[in-house]
Amino acid sequence: MKKKIAIALLFLLVLSVAVGGTASAQYDGNTWNTAYQVVNMGTAPADIVVRYYDSAGTEITAAEKTFTDVPANGSVLVVQYTDDPDLPEGTYSAIISADQPVAAISNIQLVPDGAGAYTPGPPFSTYSGQGEGAATLTLPAVMHNWYGYYTEIIIMNTDGTQATNVDITYVPGTMDVGAGPEPTGAAGVTEVDLSIPGYASINQSQENKTDLGAPTGTFTGKFFGAATITSDKPIIAVVNQHNVGNHKLMTYNAFTEAGATDVFVPTHMRGFYNYYTTLLVSNPSATLDAAVTITYTPDENYSNVPEAGSSIGTVVAAHTISPQTTLLRYDGPGSSDGQTDLDDHDETGHAYTRFFGSAKITSDNPVLVQVNIEAAATSAGQAGSFNGIAEGDAGTDLVAPVILADFYGYYTSLVVQNATATEGTCDITYTSDDTYSAVKNHSETYPHTIPASGSFMIYEGRANDQEIGDINSDVTWRAEGNKEFIGSAVISCDVDVVAFVNEETNRNNRDTMYTMNTFKK
Repeated sequence: MKKKIAIALLFLLVLSVAVGGTASAQYDGNTWNTAYQVVNMGTAPADIVVRYYDSAGTEITAAEKTFTDVPANGSVLVVQYTDDPDLPEGTYSAIISADQPVAAISNIQLVPDGAGAYTPGPPFSTYSGQGEGAATLTLPAVMHNWYGYYTEIIIMNTDGTQATNVDITYVPGTMDVGAGPEPTGAAGVTEVDLSIPGYASINQSQENKTDLGAPTGTFTGKFFGAATITSDKPIIAVVNQHNVGNHKLMTYNAFTEAGATDVFVPTHMRGFYNYYTTLLVSNPSATLDAAVTITYTPDENYSNVPEAGSSIGTVVAAHTISPQTTLLRYDGPGSSDGQTDLDDHDETGHAYTRFFGSAKITSDNPVLVQVNIEAAATSAGQAGSFNGIAEGDAGTDLVAPVILADFYGYYTSLVVQNATATEGTCDITYTSDDTYSAVKNHSETYPHTIPASGSFMIYEGRANDQEIGDINSDVTWRAEGNKEFIGSAVISCDVDVVAFVNEETNRNNRDTMYTMNTFKK
């Protein structure tokens, strides 16, 4: 029986060298382009078929792609700019079918107008393919004119027949600005009776939705909050968060489930080489408060405090989240005591000046968690987004769809978080692709210890000429002096874990970051 995974290939501009693309309104002089990777998570070779659908729900049969005998743990990469000459320029959805379980991610990037070759440029972002749709979606972070940020929502109908009753309800949050909480937007804004053909997708931008702006107060003309989408057909969605002024793009998948009472965040940062995170915890209930506890566990190798030799250790913070609102924990530059849990959290006044570690959110009622990662625009200018991982999605065997080391300046950082209070061991098996890697179709396994309730990071970059990654520190991967590695990884542990991958390169303080969760086998 064929297993299906649906992905909305937003901003998909399929171009040959000689053909122009659809211009980007936000980034003049560029066109949007996507590339996607499909990983065989099964135990036998897989036959994989990709079918594309246009905005009318019409299949572009001439562009159908077939990959045969993709090995277990192997992957295929499709770059629309070069690999899809039979797909006209435009925006499409895709359905990927296989005879083995598969996972997929899609990368979004720009291509300069008139480029004679595939030269992707920032901002970059990533989202995951999804296996099925739902009648109700929750979006924890939606913005209009929010200090340079706005969002756009791309909704895909995963049913083969027309959806005629798709509604979006926007719910502003609240923020304490010193004189008490104020609404961060207008209440009661909706979009109703949207229509989406079968297997097609639509784009709903909040950039010009001025009715979302708060009518008075500190946040006049601004909106930050959540949204709920309901539909008469199953749907999926992804959300793009743009800051055009800072050239940043972050993308996350809308939630198809009602939430979880235990959620893991493999990466949380404060002042970590100018990187920081914004943690969003959303209460989807229409009637019940959520009593939430956030436990921050540092990686002691990368975290510190001002006082020499001092140690704060684990930080635990309690919050109450009102129905259909979102708690924001901001650990970026200028964060106040009311925005962060890592500053002046105890009677000694100690604070983390640099924090790198993980977080766990527990709640008496189900919540949804979404995380934005950024670096200061004056530093690396990076930005990425990922979803918190519910306890039910933790496991002993995970797949990282993309791992890079010295791949034309690109590299990945893999963070594995222990979902239990027991120390464990993990074996990470890397498999290179058969086309671009210096050593092709090769696998190597490396052991690691993971602390109880903690995490470890495998960094495959070369800051300060370090060779500390599994791949970069092993001469096995250097073929005649070449070092390029692109492939996937399988993480096998004796305790339940979750994991996250950050992919980036350094390019003139621009957003070249892709962020993605791993997949449970």
